[in-house]
Amino acid sequence: MKTKKDTSYGVIPIRRKNNAWEVFLIHQFSRIGNNSYWIFPKGHPEGVETPEQTALRELKEETGMRVESLIKNKAFTLNYDFYFDGVKIEKTVKYFVGEVTNGDYKLQEEEVKEAGWYALEDVSGRLDYQGTKQMFLEAKKFIEAHQTN
Repeated sequence: MKTKKDTSYGVIPIRRKNNAWEVFLIHQFSRIGNNSYWIFPKGHPEGVETPEQTALRELKEETGMRVESLIKNKAFTLNYDFYFDGVKIEKTVKYFVGEVTNGDYKLQEEEVKEAGWYALEDVSGRLDYQGTKQMFLEAKKFIEAHQTN
């Protein structure tokens, strides 16, 4: 069986509201099968984009949001495999935490079904895949320790 490696980059968007962290999730349409899943905005690099540039562009394309402050020195990695057209895809997604000051969003309707801001402690319960939940637990600890101002 043929195997292909695939890497994407994304942002875990956060904001402070009422002195507590909120996290933005998207309910994304799957390109494989007829389903959807809750995840953080992500996508593939275009041209010679850096991982950070890719993550910021994908956030803007999928949600219309811009990051005020991207934490570049810490990335959270998600690895998983899936099969598509008889090919095993070994997927890696690297997420950066990005603080958003304006939480207004406009969704890319062909890719995103719905989205919203959720309390930090509610995010894991919304995420659909176990690997994503595990990766977010590490990010959650980092976010809880992250202070602004």
